Amino acid sequence: MEPNQITFTGLLIVLLVGLAGFTAWRQWHELKSLHEQIDVSLEDRLFVRRKVRRRLACAGLMVILAGLLALSFVLEGPANLLVAQGEAARARGEWPALDPEQQRFFHLWGGFWISALLVLLGIIVLAGLDLVAIQRYGRRHLQQIHADRRAMIEDQIIRVRSQRNGHR
Repeated sequence: MEPNQITFTGLLIVLLVGLAGFTAWRQWHELKSLHEQIDVSLEDRLFVRRKVRRRLACAGLMVILAGLLALSFVLEGPANLLVAQGEAARARGEWPALDPEQQRFFHLWGGFWISALLVLLGIIVLAGLDLVAIQRYGRRHLQQIHADRRAMIEDQIIRVRSQRNGHR
């Protein structure tokens, strides 16, 4: 593994773990403050609880991804050796045959990166679901604001009409 690749991967691992820790800490405090608030509607409480669950799941997936990236350091050496053996055999004009142990490692390596990509996909999907939920939440509150404003205007119209002393 090249030094730049090691540095970048190490920084990515630290960033993922740090971001996951910060996210979990913030969500824990948001859930704690929700329990202290009395005037929050049931729908808003449900929204916050679901948001906290989504974000904590995303933080967990970030920790798993960081662990998989750290594990890639261990698997990188044998994978590079297997690639070098294959390239050397092809340079000699041979088609390299894998022994059963190399075949198992090849499948392990492929499954490892498929798992890492699925974890990354899970993070992206949870982030997308969070964006959609926030959009719905905002739309619902905006409709409530418009309905409250309409009701307030109608009340004012009724009050103004009643104060005209019967004049039209």
